[in-house]
Amino acid sequence: MYTVGRLAKKFGLSRSTLLYYDSIGLLSPSHHTKGAYRYYTDNDAETLRRICMYRKTGLSLKSIARILSSKTTSETATVLEHRLESLNEEIASLQNQYRIVAELLQKSALPTTTPQNTEAWTTMFADAGLSTEEMRQWHTDFERTDPHEHASFLKDLHLPEKEIAMIRSWAAAPQSILKLQQASEEFMNTFFRFYENIERKGPGSFEETLRAFTLCSELPAVPKLLDIGCGSGANTVDLAHMSNANITCIDIYPPFVEETRQRALAEGLTNRITAEKQDMAKLPYEAEQFDIIWSEGAAYIMGFDAALTYWKQFLTSKGYLVISEAVWLKKTSSEDLINFWKEAYPAMRDTKSNINAIKKAGYHLKGTFTLRQQDWDTFYNRLEKHLNALPPKLLKQPYAADILELTRREIALYRTHRGYYGYDFYIMQNQ
Repeated sequence: MYTVGRLAKKFGLSRSTLLYYDSIGLLSPSHHTKGAYRYYTDNDAETLRRICMYRKTGLSLKSIARILSSKTTSETATVLEHRLESLNEEIASLQNQYRIVAELLQKSALPTTTPQNTEAWTTMFADAGLSTEEMRQWHTDFERTDPHEHASFLKDLHLPEKEIAMIRSWAAAPQSILKLQQASEEFMNTFFRFYENIERKGPGSFEETLRAFTLCSELPAVPKLLDIGCGSGANTVDLAHMSNANITCIDIYPPFVEETRQRALAEGLTNRITAEKQDMAKLPYEAEQFDIIWSEGAAYIMGFDAALTYWKQFLTSKGYLVISEAVWLKKTSSEDLINFWKEAYPAMRDTKSNINAIKKAGYHLKGTFTLRQQDWDTFYNRLEKHLNALPPKLLKQPYAADILELTRREIALYRTHRGYYGYDFYIMQNQ
């Protein structure tokens, strides 16, 4: 339930605007209490969202009232409304990019040469009176609306390839991950602790990993493999069992790295598996060091396109990059589902868009397939049991209640909207 003030603040409106909408019958609160207090429901908030969207197109309040009062609905109308909302977001994004470029051009003294590193580029923003958050948002908007033009722009600045990949990674990274990075170390530790000692940190199985691996042909007798975002090492050990590879596996969270080491020890694979704490966006390895780079459900953290670009340098000339990536499998009109993924992974796309990105990044696609729903069911069933067994001491930690609520919401949304999104495996070869 929302009060007048809370609902107005949510949409950036004044309290008097809502009172006016009530007076003309455009939007009236669903509940009145004693003392004439107005209370708005979630349905009222959704109606206000539509009103704001229509207002941005220039429609009069009378025209909006006519649309809202229409008793006829259709799939076409729903699709058009979603497209209108997308256009409004794109316009706002372009307006923000325009504003920042204009402010940069108004600097009293632009550099005579293009910046040679991200520090110089960041300094230029600061000198123009722009905050780090404004710079981040500018890059985020640019990456979302036109990732390839964004990459071309950064190259024109003569920034090193590694720094370009880093900029694009945090520009395309999920909002929730960015918030996680910006939050306290305490928040981060609590978040990761929720997933300690669960067999897999995401959907997957031996069968699906094997299916992807068999598409990697003509490998050396003992290939060098890098597993990025290894989690507990479940698929790392699977890869070791199905190949002769010497495997380096990395994760950013030390307890996950230790879980992988213990798993490798239990399987007698410590001579072939080396687990390290590393950042996927700042890899310390040599160029063309690996025959295969593997990443199940982790590339989204730095952004799919950024991962394609940055990790490529570490592959041999005919090496393989294998990624499983969250994708939309079909269109949905569910606001709950759309809003959840806008927050969790706004850059999530469909299969066709990802294949286009793969080709533009200079890879040959050897194959792609969608992860089985049963692997999602298995993962969420195990995760739910794991959440129910979390120690009370952990649940009392700061942020634990929020993390628990978010995770349970994710599980419920998948079960309610089965088949609308999933993981695609992409098996691609360097060329």
